[in-house]
Amino acid sequence: MATFKTGLRSVAGSGLFELELRYFQNEKSIDHNEKCCSGKADALGRCIGTCKTRFRACLKHYQATIDTTSPCTFGDVITPVLEGTTLNFTAIAGTTEGFANPLRFPFEFGWPVSTTYYSRAVT
Repeated sequence: MATFKTGLRSVAGSGLFELELRYFQNEKSIDHNEKCCSGKADALGRCIGTCKTRFRACLKHYQATIDTTSPCTFGDVITPVLEGTTLNFTAIAGTTEGFANPLRFPFEFGWPVSTTYYSRAVT
């Protein structure tokens, strides 16, 4: 029996992950603390005014339960502040300074690969 092994080698990889945002609606005009964005409500307690919203997209390795406190393995993208309770991202992509859609996560990294080949002769 003969066994042939190759050593550890590094394989380079690069690519681009894109996330296209299409539409967002904040029907109640509330912030992340469930308070009115403008700080104002009508007589029935409904929020009035618009919100200023920023989006953060985090690209990380697979997690069965998402941990929002751990680092973004492959990077993150934060949009500029966007104003409005309804956002059509296709319409605002070319008109809002600093905002590009789709959000882009370029990556370039190497990872170790170990390959084993074997040949067996039986007589």
